[in-house]
Amino acid sequence: MMTLDQIARRNALRFPDKPALVFGEQSLTWRELDRRIDRVAHALGATGIARNTFVAILLPNCPEYIELYLGIARAGLVALPLNYRLTPAELGQILGHARPSLLVVGDAYLDRARSLEAVLPGLPRWIVGAGALDGAVRYEEALQGAAEMPVDSPAGDDDTFAVFFTSGTTGLPKGAMVSHRNLEANAFNQFVADGSRADDINLVGTPLYHMGAVFMAITYMMLGCTQVILDHFEPAAWLAAVRRHRASVALLVPTMINAIVNHPELAAGPLSTLRLVFYGGGPMPPAVLARALDRLRCGFTQGYGLTETLEATFLVAADHVPDGSATQQRRLASAGREAVGAEVRVVDAQGRDLGTGEVGEILVRSRSVIAGYWGLPDETAKAIRDGWFHTGDLGYLDDERYLFLVDRVKDMVISGGVNIYTKEVESVLYDHPAVLEAAVVGLPDDEWGEIVAAAVVLRPGMSASAPELVEHCRSALASYKKPRTVVFLDELPKNPSGKILKRELRRVLAPVPDTARGATTRPDLA
Repeated sequence: MMTLDQIARRNALRFPDKPALVFGEQSLTWRELDRRIDRVAHALGATGIARNTFVAILLPNCPEYIELYLGIARAGLVALPLNYRLTPAELGQILGHARPSLLVVGDAYLDRARSLEAVLPGLPRWIVGAGALDGAVRYEEALQGAAEMPVDSPAGDDDTFAVFFTSGTTGLPKGAMVSHRNLEANAFNQFVADGSRADDINLVGTPLYHMGAVFMAITYMMLGCTQVILDHFEPAAWLAAVRRHRASVALLVPTMINAIVNHPELAAGPLSTLRLVFYGGGPMPPAVLARALDRLRCGFTQGYGLTETLEATFLVAADHVPDGSATQQRRLASAGREAVGAEVRVVDAQGRDLGTGEVGEILVRSRSVIAGYWGLPDETAKAIRDGWFHTGDLGYLDDERYLFLVDRVKDMVISGGVNIYTKEVESVLYDHPAVLEAAVVGLPDDEWGEIVAAAVVLRPGMSASAPELVEHCRSALASYKKPRTVVFLDELPKNPSGKILKRELRRVLAPVPDTARGATTRPDLA
């Protein structure tokens, strides 16, 4: 076992001149990266920050993000990555809870850093970039003044590597304490699932403040692979980067895959080096997966897990057989089977194990499960009971232990006393040729308790009416599952990781008048 900063130390010995990080025209070898990590650790030590305290990071994707993650670890400190899309009030809530000892901020977020002064007056700050902030130290100047001699981390593998505040798609964020051991254990599981290779090149297009980008980078850095970093995701730029840098693996969430397979630049040339797309982070509509398998012509691995559990199950490339048997096609809608180092249970409300095909809450146990939430012992006790993490996700296992996700407990719609799973309705909406994106939530209703409401983004140049989409759902689902309200939007609310924010969507959709823009309908409830 090891602390994660040792990844760079080992690779500097094995592959000293191999590119470790590529960002636009910039490139750092493993030897150069390891030396800069030493400088980061020495510079942090020179500030007098106490061990195990937080260093907050408010940056876009950039090489400095990786340097900081590993340099903070080498100094025996804890990284606190911040979502740059949060408002100053939301950031203030997180920082007021975590009380970091240093904030590293990028040029684009200096105004937010100034606004946070009231929350943490006198908080030391480093600036990545050319901007100015009263009393702040430039990142490069801090490194230039630091020693380059090797330093060993005082941390242990069970110490916290970083605290990732959950995306808050269903409520206020909580800080998941992710240890060095959690990420290393996950990497071994992913090696097996992905068939990872030392010559892979990982394209980082999801935000580096998010667990998905971090575990993917850690996994492939452990093998000495080059990381190509995009400052943000945009489908044309992502396609260009695959071709230019000969990327072989990448993590994408379903909304990103949908954007790529529907982008005209996909036809500009082959993606001949792309070996594998790893996807997760939200429901994958079968229609989107079918298009991706057809158009990207590479392998796919799905991972199911939360920030708090990392990857618990995998649907590996060998499972992605679109023209296979009926069983194989059905399992394309699953999240695969347990990782080598993970256990999964499905239980009822009393915690009793359910049989094959019975829907209940998904529980996970593995070395990748966090120890708890920072400063929230009651929340930790609710989530982790008898060694099992209670995910809040609903699903069932088939006779070969393939896990099928049904819904979030909080997203499930209960209409007239009947459970309706939003993922099922969304999958049917995606089957309509005019639908580019769709999301379903429950809205309060005096008569039914809740009704099914759908938000839809149409494909450019195509049209569909609300009654048409309702009828489309009625033809494929039991009538009680069809949307009672359909609203057309220009885009769905998402976080930077591409997850659809259903909490925000409920605010957009409710209350919705019957005549809103002629794009909403409440059809006969019969």
